[in-house]
Amino acid sequence: MKENNERRIRIPWSLIFNIVILILTGMLITYFVFSEGGFIDLLNSGLQISVAWMLTGIFVHLLNIFLDMTIIYLFLKETCKEMTFYKAFICGLTGQFFCAITPSATGGQPMQVVSMTRMNIPASKTVAALIQKFLVWQFTLATVCIIAVCARFGFFAQFFNFPMWVGSIVGFTAQIGMIVVLLLASYCKPLTSRIVNWFINIFGKLHIIKNPEEKKKSVENTLNSFHENNKTLNKNKELLIKVYAITAVQMISYFLVPFCIARSFGIECDVFDMLCAQAYVNMISCLVPLPGGSGAAEYCFSVFFGSYFTAQTIKSAILLWRTITYYGTIVFTAPFAMLKSKKSMEETLEENINQIQS
Repeated sequence: MKENNERRIRIPWSLIFNIVILILTGMLITYFVFSEGGFIDLLNSGLQISVAWMLTGIFVHLLNIFLDMTIIYLFLKETCKEMTFYKAFICGLTGQFFCAITPSATGGQPMQVVSMTRMNIPASKTVAALIQKFLVWQFTLATVCIIAVCARFGFFAQFFNFPMWVGSIVGFTAQIGMIVVLLLASYCKPLTSRIVNWFINIFGKLHIIKNPEEKKKSVENTLNSFHENNKTLNKNKELLIKVYAITAVQMISYFLVPFCIARSFGIECDVFDMLCAQAYVNMISCLVPLPGGSGAAEYCFSVFFGSYFTAQTIKSAILLWRTITYYGTIVFTAPFAMLKSKKSMEETLEENINQIQS
């Protein structure tokens, strides 16, 4: 009887998931540091690591983050006079942090909207800017991957087995699919309205959504505000050209990190091949629904860069690459993420909805 009166303690699935990811990450780091041919063995081997090249690798990644903030600033400055680079700085680092800690980087953009709303930037304008930014990134990444395959098909073909072919096809299809969906949402308001209203009707019949007609009016106001901001952004062709150019430089900066690590080990390598390989690693690892593509990113790196690094250096290269581009990013951006309680988050999200609907 006493047991029946006791409350069961339920552990949220999100907490279990986060614990599993932490354990997986800890195991990977431990493996790359202490296993045979790991980082400890590399330090004991007497290999002279170039500090200058290692610092260059850190610099190009920080440049990637800085350019990401710049793009946010340029897009939002176009539609919001209150926008400052300081706000873009906070928004950019918040996005970097939540992209790193959430599966498939799904938490980055929503938390950037929350962050900007706290700094009195209307949510509708932030959403429009972030979707435009994401479109530019996807178009640029798809173009870079196509160029990489066409220019270095022989280089990639030697690594391709069945899983790699499947990953490549799924990766390209996912990119094209996201681009199509975002283009429809951004430029085809009637079709977007019909699709959203169709879902509202379905959820209304299932009693998941109360007052479906009110919800339709709310969605219509949201779409109107979103598309008006999109029109403003698309009218400025000079801005779009500038943003595409900055995005290309940003992407190259991020993709240069493995090259800098190789050069720090004294390894001679072709910079263009390294850029192409990193573009592929990025595309395939993004498909894995784990924070940072954990596991897949390390595996893809070992496949595509294994011919450059030796058995004595490949594990250390992976560890340094992930430390610079992933683990280090989390540590660096965490203080700027403006973490608050769940209640505070919910209140801010409610404010976002009210702003969009007004």
